[in-house]
Amino acid sequence: NVDVQPYAFTTKSLFVGHCDYRYLRWQVIDTPGILDHPLEERNTIEMQAITALAHLTCSVLYFIDISEQCGYSIEQQCSLFYSIQPLFANKQLIVVVNKVDQQPWETLEIEKKQMVEKIIEASPNCSLVTMSNVSEHGVSEVKTTACDKLLAA
Repeated sequence: NVDVQPYAFTTKSLFVGHCDYRYLRWQVIDTPGILDHPLEERNTIEMQAITALAHLTCSVLYFIDISEQCGYSIEQQCSLFYSIQPLFANKQLIVVVNKVDQQPWETLEIEKKQMVEKIIEASPNCSLVTMSNVSEHGVSEVKTTACDKLLAA
């Protein structure tokens, strides 16, 4: 019973799935969203995501909605990234620039683009992949990038 809605924060617990890649079975975990506020102010749902990030050997996919239709600006999404960046230590990181069907990466305002690019430059083992769930652009590339980075680590 997964609740899929056009707004943010519908995931209320960890959802575990599997996919196959290069003759291996991969575990995929969808975590609840995390808001940008101090750790002690985070609720139980957010702490599930924090705990998973802190304790798993994994590739981390950090999604940025560049259309800003999620209700958070790119600046706010980047600020959240920096607040939880310590959880990404020693992990393979992929910043997924999502909703490129609504706002193409190539035509994004330069200031906003630079905010995202600054994340990539400041993060070791980090890659950027553009994606759209609607057009399926980049969906396979996200999967292969995450799996290949983890295999190579």
